[in-house]
Order: sequence, then C-alpha cells, then structure tokens
Amino acid sequence: MRVITVINAKGGCGKSTIAMNVAAGLSLRGFKVLLLDLDPQARVTQWLHARDGFSVTGTLAALFNGEQTLTEIMAPSSFAHLDFVASADSLEELGRQITDRESYAYLLAQQLATVREAYDFAVIDSPNQISPIMENAIYPADLFIVPFESTKAVKSFASVFKLLMQHRASGNYRILHVLSNLTRLPGLRRRVIELLQADGLTPSEAEIRSCGWLAQVDEFGGSIFHWRPLSRGAADMGRLVDEALATLLTNINEHEHTQREEPVDAGQGGVGIGAC
Repeated sequence: MRVITVINAKGGCGKSTIAMNVAAGLSLRGFKVLLLDLDPQARVTQWLHARDGFSVTGTLAALFNGEQTLTEIMAPSSFAHLDFVASADSLEELGRQITDRESYAYLLAQQLATVREAYDFAVIDSPNQISPIMENAIYPADLFIVPFESTKAVKSFASVFKLLMQHRASGNYRILHVLSNLTRLPGLRRRVIELLQADGLTPSEAEIRSCGWLAQVDEFGGSIFHWRPLSRGAADMGRLVDEALATLLTNINEHEHTQREEPVDAGQGGVGIGAC
C-alpha cells in the first residue's frame, strides 16, 4: 500500500477537495483506496455524509484515544473500491493529549500497517495546522501533495517542511507542489510561482484551475468525476492522479535501487507500509 498525504499548514488552499478527488480518481481506476479524514474540521467527513463531525465513536478520535482500532472504524463509502475513515472535532484536543505517549507521531502509521494488504492506496487529508495529528499524517506518507492558492500558502509550507525534516530526514518520499485555483488571478499566480522558485520548489505539471463546478462539488456529496465528469475540474484532477501515480512509480524504482546498494533504516518513515 502506498500512502498519499495532502497537506499544508493553511486553511482554504484546496486540501480537502484534492484529497477527496484524488481518492475517488484512484478508485475509479480500479485501485482499492482508503480515504482518511485527519482534519478536525471534518470537511470530508461531512462531505460524504459519513458522520456529524462531533461524535467520537467510529472516528479517528476513537483511534487516537485508544478506544477503537483502524479496522473497527473503517467503513465503505457509496463509491466502489473506496472506504473511508471519519474525523471528529475532538481530534484537535486529542492531539495535545497524545504527546505524552512514546512514539506518538507513529500511531497512525502503526494502524495503517495492519491493513496494508487490503488496499492499494491510502489518501490522508491532513489538518491545516502544525500539530501532533499532522505529525501522524507525515510519518507514513510516500507522496505529499501540497496545494498553493496564495503566497501565504507558500510561506506556511515552511512549517510543514520543518516537520518533514524532523520526522523524515532520509527524504524517502516525493512532493508534488500543486497550484490551486489561481488561473483567474494571473498576477497572484505569477507571484506564487516566483516564491516557489525562490525556495527551489518546482510546481507540479498538474494544476487545479479555477472551476465553479469543483468549488461546489462538496454540496453534491461525491467527487467531481461522478458529478461533472466532463468539467475542467475533472480533467485537472485526472491529470493530478496521473502525475501522482507516475511519481510514486519513480519513487518505488529509486527506492528498490537504493536497497540493492545499501541498507535502509526502517525507522525513517513508513513502518513497512510503503511496500506494494
């Protein structure tokens, strides 16, 4: 199972929209996908009408407080090949409470390891603030998708990158820096690209262009592929899924080459869940 984490330390950058639609896009290609809503705001949870965003039982809040395991809170979605794990607003407070546990940042990775044979991909919608819960979203990831819809989002990524260096210093992961909802603001789009390039970051080939249908898709309760399959938003999300798959394949090949040359430190992320 490969793990994709959609992440940035800023709200409103399109993180949840991308997580939901990348998961749906993978499932439509026949992959078995587990989508996890790790954001205490529980937007994807409410999007899918999975939970109310407040109840603890049957959500990731119950996993982090030790009441339930991952297998006990996973549930099928209304879409083929796509299962879902709901969030709750109490995750934010739980994040502050789990720091006294040994290896607290690896709690989710340990649970994901128990289901790695059941899924091809796990897609995580990360919190939008630096927290112990975000640390749990970072540790197991093979690929990070980072959306940028403003110059502030570029600056916010510095905090995320600091956590990456703390937990994943080996660099055995890939990052896609994705421009999101900027095509109607060419001046802002240009400044975002300039800031990224100044930091040595290259935008992904796939860009999520401004699209009215994509902005409304959460009201539909499904993905852009199901609601408006011929829209610009569906085309862009499809290209992002293509690039994510190609990037992961490159990472797998490079990782296997490294393993043949030198031992790999098993403590540097993944807890064994990176293997297909």
